[in-house]
Amino acid sequence: MLSLYEAVTEISEQMLEAARREDWKCYVQLELVCKGYIHQIPMHNGKSQLSADGLQRKVACLKTILSNDKEIMDLLQPWMLRLNDIVSGSEGLRK
Repeated sequence: MLSLYEAVTEISEQMLEAARREDWKCYVQLELVCKGYIHQIPMHNGKSQLSADGLQRKVACLKTILSNDKEIMDLLQPWMLRLNDIVSGSEGLRK
């Protein structure tokens, strides 16, 4: 199970790099891969107890994933605002 968390951590780092480069095609591809790993986690959760070291590694992975996710959201926010402006402008043109 720990290997799944580590894989998600690595992919989230790659997603962050893609977002920094504004490479949205790569970002979307990585997001799909990430979802595949995330969907596997519940199947493995609770099947084996983690050692203290394993638990620390899992927590470190989760912290990194959350940190990466926050930075990705910060990078996406301007794009989302621009998209909202475009959609709102299109709405006004249709009316």
